[in-house]
Amino acid sequence: MAFEQQGNSIEPDLPPRLREAIGRLYASPVQVPPAIDERVLSNARQSYFRRGRAWRMTRWIGAAAAAAAVVALAVRVAHSPGPTGSPRPQLARLADVNHDGRVDILDAYLVARRIADKQPLDPAWDINGDGVVDQKDVDLIANMAVSVSGGNAP
Repeated sequence: MAFEQQGNSIEPDLPPRLREAIGRLYASPVQVPPAIDERVLSNARQSYFRRGRAWRMTRWIGAAAAAAAVVALAVRVAHSPGPTGSPRPQLARLADVNHDGRVDILDAYLVARRIADKQPLDPAWDINGDGVVDQKDVDLIANMAVSVSGGNAP
């Protein structure tokens, strides 16, 4: 036997008593008084408007965060290498370890050899400013020497 409901009538091949029992199960004789219905609707509207206020607040906070990110990016760009890709002049002078007037892979090699041979290291070679002359400084010098923008720093 199938219990599919088609429209308001239950499948006709069911016994009449079973059909009536199923009909009573699915009947909705509950009537909601208009006052309660209006109160529920009023509460729903208040909740909707509170969420709308929270959404607007979230959008404002998001916009402020985006503006702060733009300002931070502008500050970073202002202090980053110039349009030719050359590093900042102070950093380029520090990275020119062999003092030949350019930052090239030989500068990185010189520092790497001194580190590997455990020779005395000039504290000025601390290019990244972490207080230690190490492989990170060698990597930074090498990165400056082979930058994609191709400019050797004077």
